[in-house]
Amino acid sequence: MKNTFPQYFRKFCDFLGDNNNSLYSALTIAVSKGTLRPMFTMLDKKQEKKSRKYTAFREGTTGAVAIVSYLATDKVVDKFANSLARRAKVIEKLPQLKATSKIISVSLTALFIIPYVCNKITSPLMNVLSNTRKNIKIQPQKTVSHTPVFKGINVPSVYKSTINPMPFHYDYGMRIGGGK
Repeated sequence: MKNTFPQYFRKFCDFLGDNNNSLYSALTIAVSKGTLRPMFTMLDKKQEKKSRKYTAFREGTTGAVAIVSYLATDKVVDKFANSLARRAKVIEKLPQLKATSKIISVSLTALFIIPYVCNKITSPLMNVLSNTRKNIKIQPQKTVSHTPVFKGINVPSVYKSTINPMPFHYDYGMRIGGGK
């Protein structure tokens, strides 16, 4: 007898119900974000090409980092839960302990590990892949003394705030309210 699609779907749902693991949902989200978001970003013709490439690359990198991070933290949490259950002498509660600690690890991984790793590797990887190096030379800015002058007499810096409360105010000729 051939299995029909509803039977396959039922087996799949039964499998997910029996093996309810937070890692599965996190990996599903990471894979879909890592593949679909870059694809849809590149299809958006309203943005300029360079911006689309960078955004798609960053989304794909985030998806890849998320998959690796979730798998690594899952292995660490399994070992941690086993040793914690043995030390606390609650081996019979090991499945609940694993499930709870995996939910916590998925949340902490998404909150801390993935953004940290992505911020550290995205820019260097983008530079390597695009063969560009940023050679930005920062020019030192000139320091300007803002000592107020009142009728030709230099006013001590103690009185700056009372004499000139807005020392960096510039009038660009724009007025609000329609006045001249």
